[in-house]
Amino acid sequence: MPIEKIKLPAIKKHNSLTDGYIPKSAKQVLPDKLLNALYYKYEREGNRFVMSLQELKQLLGLKSDGNVERIYEAIGILRHPISVRDFTYKGQRAKWANISFLKEAVRWVERENYIEFEISDMMIEVLKQKVGYTELDLNICSQFKTKYGLKIYEMYKRYYKDGADERDIHLGIVKKDLDELNKKFGTAYKSPSGMLRGIKRGLKEIERITGEKIECFYDKNEKFFVFYWKNEPQYPKLRIPLKRVDELVEWYILHSKPNMQDDRAYKESLRQAILSDEFDGLDAYYKGMLTYKYNILNPEKYFDPETGKYRDFEQKKQNLFEF
Repeated sequence: MPIEKIKLPAIKKHNSLTDGYIPKSAKQVLPDKLLNALYYKYEREGNRFVMSLQELKQLLGLKSDGNVERIYEAIGILRHPISVRDFTYKGQRAKWANISFLKEAVRWVERENYIEFEISDMMIEVLKQKVGYTELDLNICSQFKTKYGLKIYEMYKRYYKDGADERDIHLGIVKKDLDELNKKFGTAYKSPSGMLRGIKRGLKEIERITGEKIECFYDKNEKFFVFYWKNEPQYPKLRIPLKRVDELVEWYILHSKPNMQDDRAYKESLRQAILSDEFDGLDAYYKGMLTYKYNILNPEKYFDPETGKYRDFEQKKQNLFEF
């Protein structure tokens, strides 16, 4: 019986999990895909939730009805501890710990088409305390067939914005040693050559699925695998400094006094309009903010007519015109 298609969501996966690895997974990709699927449910429903087998198979990219044993195996692997660092639990500081993300999973006879899951209490505390996340699209993640492809893709998404090369801001770069990659991929390579073969397969899979071009080579002097990619502008249509977007949203609401039924949704719609340069009156409101909030009497000097964008300014002491 074919599985009814569902729309696969995006998740904001904590960097403690993105940077971590699942021990004893031996190059299997399904446990990592299961971790993403369970994290999606945790984000929406808390640490106890129920998933239908149909939904679970969709999230894992499994198409046939004969994959239940593979799911059981992945659940068992996922109960192995995950390495996490620097958090507080019951008033005590932990520098490092191995914590099972998944506490238990049960498929009851009375509800055989569903599995009940519970995430461990200590892991919940880690997720609450950690700052930073990696945004992942499960529609993309579910398509990977190799652990190399999925884990490199997650690493790429994790460091895409933060991994800029000091010599070239348009080049993203991440360095990993052999030991760390062996843990990440569940391999036991003793030399770089074997690892590079697996990495190349993963990079080809990433390009096929996402169109993203990532390169890798081994630096013999530093003994690091160097992953690098071209950094495209994050918001190519944005005409004001990114750090001023939320400020302009608040300024606009304060001075236009719109009739808002859903405050958060309205603010997000304004933010997206500014990011995509679809915000009517952007120049007038932005110049007004510079003039009356920051006492910049000639806001035009921060506008570049060649690019059509505003460069940022130094924030001076607040003037009397504080709205």
